[in-house]
Amino acid sequence: MKISHLISFLFIPVAFAHTEGDSWSSDRPDSHAPIGVMGDHTHKAGEFMLSYRYMFMRMEDNYVGSDTIANTSFAGPPPAPYRVAPIDMDMEMHMIGAMYAPTDRLTLMGMLNLVDLSMNHSNLANGMQFRTESSGLGDSSLSALYHFWGGEGQYRNQRAHLGLGILLPTAEVDKRDFIPGPGVTRLPYPMQLGAGSWGISPSLTYLAQEPDWSWGGQVSSKIYLGDNGEDYRLGNNWQATAWASRQITEGISVSARLNGSTWGNIRGRDASLMPLPVPTVDPKRRSGSRLDGSVGVNMQIPGTGARIALEVGTPLWQDLEGPQLGTEWWTVLGAQFAF
Repeated sequence: MKISHLISFLFIPVAFAHTEGDSWSSDRPDSHAPIGVMGDHTHKAGEFMLSYRYMFMRMEDNYVGSDTIANTSFAGPPPAPYRVAPIDMDMEMHMIGAMYAPTDRLTLMGMLNLVDLSMNHSNLANGMQFRTESSGLGDSSLSALYHFWGGEGQYRNQRAHLGLGILLPTAEVDKRDFIPGPGVTRLPYPMQLGAGSWGISPSLTYLAQEPDWSWGGQVSSKIYLGDNGEDYRLGNNWQATAWASRQITEGISVSARLNGSTWGNIRGRDASLMPLPVPTVDPKRRSGSRLDGSVGVNMQIPGTGARIALEVGTPLWQDLEGPQLGTEWWTVLGAQFAF
């Protein structure tokens, strides 16, 4: 079976019948996916694009499996040997990106992340609360996107591209802060700023347009190829997402999206991390799966090459190997400028 036929069979609903007179337009606000999707589009030869995204994620409540548990259940003999419970966590990320297309088929992309993390804890014995913080350089990547199908002939309203990224070991994974008792010491795994490991990030993206609607899907993963400088590596991550967008004016579209993700436990162990009585130091309590729902808006400023977009999401379901803080909600605000 030809790959074009396979993609058509998998992704094209009969309800969105192709109109022969239509063609792909990159000037519509919905020609880009919701702003939370990375590597969603390619460019024409010679085009550049600069982008900035701000992401905020709020985590609350501890989960074991798909159920929340009370912090007081942490204390006591095994299997609940903990004396400190994480209460909540905030993650802020500043993502700076650039894209350039040397040909119509190939687009190159780079991304740099700056991260701010904070986590509140409670000592279950005396009720004392304390806060730890870390910030600095996070993960970075270099990627190539190859537009291999669509945009012409019978499939002029559809496109598909493959992506392959190289994950760079730029994240700081030796952050320290004050913890009551041990003093200034190495922070647990969730408070480090990324993976700090070499890896690869393959993806496959499909896009389609009709006069007022667009939709698409992407499957992607992050696969870590070796341990970082502290002798551990994060679990591999796999994601699948699908969205639909509606153009409501010439410059504005709204969207809805589902995103499913699953990730593994940490392999190895940071020998500099003290065996503190809190679940965040256990590398075997970091895996999980989650299904998110989100809504968004894309706005294109006519004649400028500039776009502004917002997406807000929350988990519809999550299953965590805990005790582990679950996600409460997240948002991404971004600006893109093509020239």
